[in-house]
Amino acid sequence: MVKRLIILFFLNIFFVNFIFSQIDVKFNADTTVICEGGSIQFTDLSVGDIVFNWHWVFGDGDTDSFIQNPVHQYYYEGIYTVSLTASSSNATQTKEKTKYIKVRKFPDADFTYTDTMFLPSYLLYFHGFVINQDVLPYKYYWNFNQYSYSQGNTIDTIAIYTFPNAGTYYVDLIVEAGKGCRDTVRDTLSVTDILEAPNIFSPNDDGINDVFVVKSNGVNEFVLDVFNRWGAIVYSQTARRLQWDGRTSAGVLLPSGNYFYHITSTELKGYKKAGVILLVK
Repeated sequence: MVKRLIILFFLNIFFVNFIFSQIDVKFNADTTVICEGGSIQFTDLSVGDIVFNWHWVFGDGDTDSFIQNPVHQYYYEGIYTVSLTASSSNATQTKEKTKYIKVRKFPDADFTYTDTMFLPSYLLYFHGFVINQDVLPYKYYWNFNQYSYSQGNTIDTIAIYTFPNAGTYYVDLIVEAGKGCRDTVRDTLSVTDILEAPNIFSPNDDGINDVFVVKSNGVNEFVLDVFNRWGAIVYSQTARRLQWDGRTSAGVLLPSGNYFYHITSTELKGYKKAGVILLVK
């Protein structure tokens, strides 16, 4: 019985020493996405036996490292595999993380914008994108008139913003591609009451260009007067959305020909627009 206890005692010591003499190699990076020239902090998280030697391979063909927690700088765009080999007096083990680090080019940001002109406000659509984009997502941050809006993990971004009044505004778009890796683009916008009118329409009920529509921001009220070639008013309308179906104010369809229109604003002094519209049946 005593002999058996002694054997078990030594076996227990053997297995305890065996277990603690092994190394479970682990590591992480403070980020896995950077731009060219960026640096990454790697941290050894190995457990088990006491490690005396470290061998880091960063996958970019540059100098390896033999310290426990190195900082490595990546100079070129690409996807890199990183490995750590840790050694104690009793064991050696290697941990490899395939395609672990993604190095990108610095983003070249830009955006376009369009006035909706069909909604009752100073509402604009914005489309932000990266000119030299790759297949990885980006984080986008908009700044409209001191209002911030963010959208992450997308290839491009769509934003809508309603400005409070007509005027001049700065709009910023910030694109982030990784740690310390961003680009900012700013544009100056002039938000105004826009009036756009076609020069021809055909009210023949074919569903194509049947109505003379004056595009505007829909914020202010306007007066539309339509004259025939003798100078008589054939149609008049006061609205925020101006349109004419080719009929008189009494509903009579007018003949083909040139008509003259005049637009003024009841709310904006001195605001006028005039032109010629061809009615074709």
